[in-house]
Amino acid sequence: MVKGRPLGSKNKSKLDHTTQTRLRPSTRSHGTDLDPRDSGRATHSGKGDSLESPSGASSTLTQLVAGLSDSELDLRMASNAEPASWRDAFDAFKTLLCKELEKGLETLEKNLGAAIEQLDVRVSSVETKQEEHSNGLRRAAAEINIFRSEVAFCREEVNRLERQSRRCNFRVVGLAGKSPEEDCASLVRSPKLSKFPSITNTVEIEKCYREGRGQPNKPAHIVVRVASHEHKVDIMKQRRNALKDCPFFIVDDLTKRDLAEKRRWASQAKSLWDSGVKLRFYSGRWRGSLGEIYYFGPNP
Repeated sequence: MVKGRPLGSKNKSKLDHTTQTRLRPSTRSHGTDLDPRDSGRATHSGKGDSLESPSGASSTLTQLVAGLSDSELDLRMASNAEPASWRDAFDAFKTLLCKELEKGLETLEKNLGAAIEQLDVRVSSVETKQEEHSNGLRRAAAEINIFRSEVAFCREEVNRLERQSRRCNFRVVGLAGKSPEEDCASLVRSPKLSKFPSITNTVEIEKCYREGRGQPNKPAHIVVRVASHEHKVDIMKQRRNALKDCPFFIVDDLTKRDLAEKRRWASQAKSLWDSGVKLRFYSGRWRGSLGEIYYFGPNP
C-alpha cells in the first residue's frame, strides 16, 4: 500500500486537470441552457475548442422565444435591448396595462350597475312601505283626534248628566252630628231650616245623608236633596243673610269637574267681587249678572 493513495486505487492512474476538462460534457454545445445574452459570445470548453457558430446560436434563441408569451417576450427582449427598445417595451407594457385596466373598469361598471339596480329596487320597496306606514300613521292620528273629541264630548255629557242629577241638591258644611245613628233630615230641618222662614213649612226633603267619613274638627258634609228646584234656588239666595252668624254654611252640590273649575278661578272672582263685579258660579261656569259666561283669560 502506497502512502498517500486511497485504498483500492493501486492500479488507477490520476487524471490531470486538462484531461478532466476534455472529458467533461459541454452543456453549451447543445443549446438547451443557453442564455439569449450569450448568443454572440464565444464559449471555451478547454484546449483545442473553437468558437460556437452564429447559426447555432440563432436557432437556439428562436427555440427559447417560441415558448414565451407576448408580454414575457416583450419584457425578456426589453431586458437585452438598446435604450430605444426599452421605450418600445415600455409602450407595449403601457398599452397592455391600459387594456387590462379598461377590461377591469368595464367589469366594475357592470357589477356596479347591477348592484345599483338591486339597491334601487330595495330602496323603492322601502319607500313604498314607508309611504304605507306614513299613511297609516296619518289615518291613526286622524282617528285619535276624532276619539279625543268624542271622549271630550262624552266627558261633557257625563258631567252635564251628573250636574242634572244634582240639580236639586245642596250641601251643609260644618254641621256636627251627635251620634252615628243621627237622623240627618231632622238635624237639617230643625232648627237649621228655621233660618229660612219663607220656606220652612213648604220644603220637602227627599234624601239627606253624610258623604265621607269626616275628621274630628271637620265633620262630613251633609248632602240634602229637596223635591223642588225652586226651593233649592230660594235657599241658595237666602243663605248668606240667614246663616250669617251660624258655624255652618250651605253650598251647591257640584260635580268633580265643576268644583275644579270653580276653584281654578276662585281668587280672581273674589278680587272682582271686592272691586264691584258680581259673579256667580252655576252650570259649570263663572257667570255675570245677566247669566253670560265670564272669561278670566283670552276668550277661547
